[in-house]
Amino acid sequence: MSEGLIFEVNEDGTTVSLVGINATDLKNISVPTQVSSGNDTYTVTTLKNLGGGGAFTEYSVESLSLPETIKDIDDEALKGCPSLKHVQISPKCEGFISFDDMIFTKDYSQLLLIPEGKEGAASLPDQSTLVSATAFSRCSVLSQILVGDSATFTSYDGVLYSKDLKTLVACPAGIGASIVIPAETESIDKDALSGCKDLASITALGNVQKIDPTAFSDETKATAVVALPAGEDYDSRKSTWENAGFQHFTEPAQPGANTNQDTANEATGLTYTLLNDYTLSVSWQGKDDPDATLEIPASAEINGVSYRVSTIAENAFANRGSLTSVKLPTTITAINNGALAGCANLSTIDFPNTLRTIGERAFEATSLKDVWLPASINSIGSRAFASCSNLERVVALGTPEVTTDALAGCTNVSIYIPSGSEDTWNPGLPPDNNHLMPYGITLSEEPLALEAGQEADLLEGGNLQAPDPIKASYSYAAAPLSVDAGRVSAKKAGTSDVTAVLMLDDVELSRASRTVEVSPSPDAETNIVQLNSEVSLPSTYLADLRTASAPISVDAPFAVTFGQDAPYDVAEDKSPTSMEASAKFINNMDVSVRLSKVTCTSQNFSNVLAANPGAQGLMNQKLFSLYPEGTTDDNKMVNFGFDPSVNDVTPRNPGAFTISPKASSSYIFRLNLANAKVNPAVADAGITTQNLATVMCTFEAAPLLGFGNGDVSSSFYLKDKNTSEVYTAAEVKNHANAIASGNTVIEAAYRSFMTDENTYECKAIWGNTSYEIRIIGINHDKLVERTADGRTVAGLTFQFKDLLKTMYPVNSKKDANDWGVNSGGWGESELRARMNPGTDTVVYGTDDNEIWDSVPNDLKNNIETVIKKSSPHGSKTAIATTSNDNLFIASYYELGGSVKSGWETYIWMTEEGAQYDYWKGKVIPYGYNEALKKKCEVSSTLYDTWWERTIPPSSSTSFMLVNRNGETDNNNHAKMSYGVCPCFCL
Repeated sequence: MSEGLIFEVNEDGTTVSLVGINATDLKNISVPTQVSSGNDTYTVTTLKNLGGGGAFTEYSVESLSLPETIKDIDDEALKGCPSLKHVQISPKCEGFISFDDMIFTKDYSQLLLIPEGKEGAASLPDQSTLVSATAFSRCSVLSQILVGDSATFTSYDGVLYSKDLKTLVACPAGIGASIVIPAETESIDKDALSGCKDLASITALGNVQKIDPTAFSDETKATAVVALPAGEDYDSRKSTWENAGFQHFTEPAQPGANTNQDTANEATGLTYTLLNDYTLSVSWQGKDDPDATLEIPASAEINGVSYRVSTIAENAFANRGSLTSVKLPTTITAINNGALAGCANLSTIDFPNTLRTIGERAFEATSLKDVWLPASINSIGSRAFASCSNLERVVALGTPEVTTDALAGCTNVSIYIPSGSEDTWNPGLPPDNNHLMPYGITLSEEPLALEAGQEADLLEGGNLQAPDPIKASYSYAAAPLSVDAGRVSAKKAGTSDVTAVLMLDDVELSRASRTVEVSPSPDAETNIVQLNSEVSLPSTYLADLRTASAPISVDAPFAVTFGQDAPYDVAEDKSPTSMEASAKFINNMDVSVRLSKVTCTSQNFSNVLAANPGAQGLMNQKLFSLYPEGTTDDNKMVNFGFDPSVNDVTPRNPGAFTISPKASSSYIFRLNLANAKVNPAVADAGITTQNLATVMCTFEAAPLLGFGNGDVSSSFYLKDKNTSEVYTAAEVKNHANAIASGNTVIEAAYRSFMTDENTYECKAIWGNTSYEIRIIGINHDKLVERTADGRTVAGLTFQFKDLLKTMYPVNSKKDANDWGVNSGGWGESELRARMNPGTDTVVYGTDDNEIWDSVPNDLKNNIETVIKKSSPHGSKTAIATTSNDNLFIASYYELGGSVKSGWETYIWMTEEGAQYDYWKGKVIPYGYNEALKKKCEVSSTLYDTWWERTIPPSSSTSFMLVNRNGETDNNNHAKMSYGVCPCFCL
């Protein structure tokens, strides 16, 4: 596959999805149109997000170029990559198009994705009609959304509204601590401000009547202050915000208010004045000068309400000689006239990419040396940078309107501007040896078509202007081609978009992309390693699925190609450390298969390879490795060689080499040459393919229940003794779900377990003790709620073979007779509270959930909640009540299946559940039952009487018991401590 990128073959078998990268140092990614694996070529059609992360999670990717073949992009494909700033897609793509580094549908109508690292402002095309606020919610450094005059929307204070301002549609996550909602706004849309984590104050100037429940985060609702102007409808307006979940309210300050109202006391420091748009201008007040380094905050408070700092006021810091550097927040949109004029020592200022205007004389007579003007700037006023004697360079990233004397008095200044904007700057360029330096790059929209081995000029049909020290760099998929100084060298068949980027001081100035298509050369052979790319496992049905069928073996010829296309010079002994190729195995069977061993047969390798001096002979080396494609994890590989001592290898992780029914898997074969070299005589023969080995892969068919990933040291497992497969709690739960959904084949396997306990082993480490567990019911217990897939019963019911190592009372609560009570029955008992989370019953003398808390987590996470019935008191008129249980104990009737003579009139006894299948034929309702004998170790003694959840007829203090002879019709007072035999369902 393509270098540095991870692809996943799609279900159609001919296309792939880009799902990640396997290199952390990639900054610019150009995704190819096609990738190769062995002899297979796949078209790249999908940008996907797998497992909640993103395709580029935790990497340093800054730019991404997508090819024309992309047909599907996952909604969260770019999630989790805050460094990604630029996204471009080939203009020939039929479904998508890029604009201002964002992805839209082809007609620009719908905004789909924004890179999380996009800074400053996002500009929407006029054609956009559908914008999802969630697209902006993860862009923490994006502070403005801009639109044109002809757009469907309106941008107010960097926030997106409907054209008439009546609906707030979306707010960038980096808006800061404050937002002002204009008087016209009546509603706030879904998720509109959900990503604004820093929002502390909301000034709503009008009558907002509807706020979607998802418009703000819960944290914002709990902490933010809503400032509402006073008026007759104040209570109604406040009620809307209260109903939305907001708790803190005040009134906004009036325009003109400032943070230093009393100037008589000569206060010194930053002063903020509230403007008519309810943002702040900032200036310096007092005789004392600011520190040399001044950082202006993004917001400030007036009367407890935060407002955004948008403007550097007129003459705000003029003639402050102490200033050497100023840091502006991303909220600043205007620097007014004379704002920093005369600051003779000011040498450094970084303009935010939200800045729109620089006023007259704003930086006149300062010591600025290097000025970077962001693309957001619209206008530069008269003498804005006049008399800056140290000024050497101005870099404009956009095309602002510039006055004729903006650089008056400046000499020898290099002004780097986007090509095509020369007329804009010429009026502002005094003839004092200042000079314009246009830059830019354009590439032809027509693909560059080459054959392998050819070269061509990437810039043909385009244009490059890169005056020194601007540098051009190129990113592309490395496999088909290479680029050097704009010259493309075609290596082998394939297609890739080449992206050219102009950089100055690590800042991107311009970029463009062009598709390069490389076709095979009729005179060149490009495969380094040849391997039969598809091997089909025979289609067959296993007659006896309880035992794996005979192993299935397939041969894969392994050959190497030497000569002019080999990436090394044999004559100078510069062999590579490895060569590799891919092979696909197709499983046509009705069951999964798993690689069981690998063997290797020599094809006269001595004619091809020899051991390096000092290395052991090749017969004793593990020259080969086999990996599942997409990983180089040594724990998932197989190493093998020619000699029997290094042959017949069983995989370290068999699960890594499993192929599902009617599916395929690709593996990577690697030839390791660290201790071997190529025979020069072979290479001297030119382009020659030599057979090296035949590799035999042997697969085994899965048993009925599939392959297990469990371990007998786990806290819960079930082992099939017929196949030696061990299943985890989650895998047994999957089996149970399949049984409950009607899978008769898997049900038959578990019924055979229940019939013969010697065929399986099931254990759980419960607390600090290992207990044996048996299956007692199949499709027996009813679920509390119907599942999404329609299941109404739990597929499997389990019961301990022994009793818990601690004895418990059913109820320790005491009545006047000091014998405990059974009022409320099992449903309100203390023992049930010990065995289940979230009950209302108080357990005296210990914590609730004591037994439930000892359940191992892997089992606890898979236990189903089921409905159990029991009598609330032992009278003849009792009606069985229900409880929703995770753990429970069996009832008298569930064990015995009938009642003894004289109890027939107590109808509730038969309503407490049908007899479990396991106990049928083993238990009678009274008398000796060998099968029910159990033991509980207490203080070095054995105690073998255990509770049932049934109340004996006409009793007010007792619950029924199974005694040491296995008799089910015993009972004793609820306060007594006896054994507990837990049951649960999966």
